[in-house]
Amino acid sequence: MMCHTERMARKRQPSRLARPALPRSRRAAAADAPSAPAEPGTASSPSELHRQDVAVYVAAGGNEPVQRVITAVHGLSRRLNQWYDRQLADLDISAGEWAVMNTLVRDTSGKGCTPSELADAANVAPSSMTHRLDRMAERGLVSRATDPENRVRVRVVLCDRGWELFRTAIRESDMLESDVLASLSTRQRQQLAELLEMAINGLDDLEQ
Repeated sequence: MMCHTERMARKRQPSRLARPALPRSRRAAAADAPSAPAEPGTASSPSELHRQDVAVYVAAGGNEPVQRVITAVHGLSRRLNQWYDRQLADLDISAGEWAVMNTLVRDTSGKGCTPSELADAANVAPSSMTHRLDRMAERGLVSRATDPENRVRVRVVLCDRGWELFRTAIRESDMLESDVLASLSTRQRQQLAELLEMAINGLDDLEQ
């Protein structure tokens, strides 16, 4: 089976799956703050839950505009991650296998990655990564070959079957994400993207 290396050097697909949930236990942090109780036997809508959460965090001392934005991003990320988990299961891809695929498609060298690099990226032991790659190789998703520049080193590349599975996952997730943004016009989507990207760029300043 031909493996996907040169094609990935020409075209990159951003990962939209398995995005990590924001690591903030926001509800627990404001557990003692007052909130409007839901009526018995009724299920709150996502928008109502959002308003309730914002009210709790503002009552606890948070800035309302900030809490509206951060709570919305957190809630949207959580709901999307739940769908992504189900999608990966439907495609018979484990979270660990997706992590490998996601790392390989980001390789810009065209040579693939070493098992050690993949283990570091996934934050797992090298032995665990070896077993993971064994399973993926058996399914025809990846291929391992000796590095021609270093005969003692092994390189892992994504095969055509793995690339097609990756593309399927991205296309399916894109349909859902488009539905999530269906109420926004093209211009509104561009404005939202620009504002969020400005916020992300601000993270670099915080980490310096």
